[in-house]
Amino acid sequence: MKSLKNKIFLLFVSILLMVQGIAFWTLYDANKNQEDAEINNRLTTGMTIFTELFERRLEYLSAFTEIAAKDHGEKKIFNNNDMRNLLISLNNHRERINTDLAMAISLDGFITGQLQRRFTHSGVSHTNGEDENINQIHHGDELGSYFRYQEWLTTKQQSQIYIIDGVLYQVSISPINVSSKNIGWLIFGFEINQDLANEFKSITHLQTDFILKEDGEFFLSASSKQNLKMSNDQKLTLAKSVNQNITPEQYIATYTVISQFKNREFGVYMYSLRENIVLLIEEQWLKLLLLAALTLFASLSGAYLIAASISKPINRLVVHAKEIAAGHFEQKIKFTDKNEIGQLAKEFNHMQLALSQREEAIIRLANHDLLTDLPNRHRLNEVLSALKDDHFMMVHLNLSRLKDVNATLGYDVGDLVIQTLAIRLQTISEHQHVQLLVHLGADEFILILDSMEINEVSAQVNKELEDVFCFQGISLQLQVRMGIALYPEHTSDVTRLVQMADTALHHTRNNGSLIQVYQPNLDINSVERLNLINDLRQAIPCNQFELHFQPKLCLYSLKVTHVEALVRWTHPTLGMIPPDSFIPIAEKTGQIEGLTRWVFVAALMQCTEWNKLGLDINISVNISAENLKESDFYEFVCKMMTIQNIKPQQITLEVTESSVVDDPKSAIKLLGKFKDYGFRISIDDYGTGYSSLAQLKQLPVHELKIDKSFIQRLEHDLDDQIIVRSTIDLAHNMGLKVVAEGIEDEFSLLWLAQYNCEFAQGYFISRPKSARELTPWLLDPPKFT
Repeated sequence: MKSLKNKIFLLFVSILLMVQGIAFWTLYDANKNQEDAEINNRLTTGMTIFTELFERRLEYLSAFTEIAAKDHGEKKIFNNNDMRNLLISLNNHRERINTDLAMAISLDGFITGQLQRRFTHSGVSHTNGEDENINQIHHGDELGSYFRYQEWLTTKQQSQIYIIDGVLYQVSISPINVSSKNIGWLIFGFEINQDLANEFKSITHLQTDFILKEDGEFFLSASSKQNLKMSNDQKLTLAKSVNQNITPEQYIATYTVISQFKNREFGVYMYSLRENIVLLIEEQWLKLLLLAALTLFASLSGAYLIAASISKPINRLVVHAKEIAAGHFEQKIKFTDKNEIGQLAKEFNHMQLALSQREEAIIRLANHDLLTDLPNRHRLNEVLSALKDDHFMMVHLNLSRLKDVNATLGYDVGDLVIQTLAIRLQTISEHQHVQLLVHLGADEFILILDSMEINEVSAQVNKELEDVFCFQGISLQLQVRMGIALYPEHTSDVTRLVQMADTALHHTRNNGSLIQVYQPNLDINSVERLNLINDLRQAIPCNQFELHFQPKLCLYSLKVTHVEALVRWTHPTLGMIPPDSFIPIAEKTGQIEGLTRWVFVAALMQCTEWNKLGLDINISVNISAENLKESDFYEFVCKMMTIQNIKPQQITLEVTESSVVDDPKSAIKLLGKFKDYGFRISIDDYGTGYSSLAQLKQLPVHELKIDKSFIQRLEHDLDDQIIVRSTIDLAHNMGLKVVAEGIEDEFSLLWLAQYNCEFAQGYFISRPKSARELTPWLLDPPKFT
């Protein structure tokens, strides 16, 4: 007989070998991909860093040359043709940024001044074997000669590569103008030498060679110190190969052209030994192989031990099964195998009947209430888990005045009242809409029904409770309070639904009502709300906010010239939280001040980015009532505008009517200061607040923003049309422009254009977008006809 132990062991071995094979191949393929990706990343990153730093170095040199050319003292010396003072001036300028070359060229193209750094051996050797070099500034050999590249002086290109005695300089040329008249040129330059190559090598960790290519021949201009033992000829050979898109297998290399002039090409090669890059990956690969081998060995050993130990527990289970099921056997399990499993099946025939009977009794006790024999809370949780994809109503019932019954007639009578209520509620549960009736304990019950009208549910419950409860000549009228919660309308968490229904029921006790449907404002101290209050304090420092922008369409030009900045909160665990959920919290907890300031600064920064792209976009920023009460809010706004160099005409401050109502005098004064500064002021959500026309007349505003509640039903509601048209006429008569928000269909857009509304905003035009998404849209907007 082939033992069960051997079967299990062979199965484990087969599975383990298959899994290890798949894992090995996956690791091998991933290792190769990682190696290629690491090489490409190293080369791309190195060349990107080089390009950025090299260009930044050139920009710095160009800016300095231009500044030096504008120096009045330099112009005066240049006009006087005083060579001594000219050279002194050139050296003073050169020393400011420690350039290696400084030149002055007259209007007729002669070099009237030239200073050049030259390195000489000091004769002192360091411990590393290298001689100490001393750099000194000398008169250049070209002083008084004709400048070799006259065409450079007439082109607008400020930067060139200049060669003197085989030494390459990165130079910048700037004309010297006096009263719009050119009197000559200044040139400053940095030497492209080994120090520069070493600097890039230290940053990119790649060997760096500057190569001059002339008439097909390669010349090494400067090279970083090598930890690769390569001669100059070997370096040039490698450069030629890379230039022909052929890189030797043992190297990784990349090349880019820095400058081309006449028949010369100047570029940089960055390279390294391939083994330096992939060595760590190969070490990791060897460790993985060793780990895989150890894992396979341990798994096989474990499989053998498991297979060997299975038969022993089976024999013990047989003995244990005999003790549990002694004398109880009605049904039999037929099993013909003669191994250990067969013995176990024979003894399970004795246990089966006893276990089924006992389990049935235990489940009945676990899922039903002893007093009413109705399903209990445990059964409720099971049913709720199965109802997750349905729509249903949960009714939490509580029997009124039960405490009085218990205190007057005793708890036995109170139990009878509860049982009577359970029987009557069971009559309701036979209705086709009722899915479950649960007795939570004491005088509390829960009904789960298909979605029904609340009045219909109340009517059915009250109908069953019309008959009085009689006990020893005492008549009691049964009455219940009901708290109602809906799934998934109120929450998608079924366990949370029970809490919501209980919250609604608790509210009936507080206000004396008999029925209450759950509302979020009944649960103002929820755990989620408390968590949001705490998390909101860390949202700004942790950079969890982001600005989205919704375009405003000018209905005259059909172009987007304005956007509104809308803040979004991406919570690290809850995801995107709508503004309606955290803005009220920020206002009540005093955090709205910091949030508004963050939004304002972020809007200014985005305005700066759009200005660089040539987009003249006005950004609207919402200001709360709390911000209008801040003593330093005006100074903060003005300071940020100055720092970001933004014109006030590019910013619109939106305030709601309600923010002005609390302290109209102070608010009007502050808004007046903003208007005088140059900001545009807009009244947001006009029509939903409590401001009077007299107050509106005093407000220093430029525009009214009609609330979306009046716009979204324009096509079907004549009253809304009258209100909107009247508001537009009122605003125009007061010299104000009008913005309509909530445009969700073409009819509303055309209707507003017909009645001379200036701006439209809404989903029909565009949903709020991040700056990354909106910028291409603004550069190439859709056609609005």
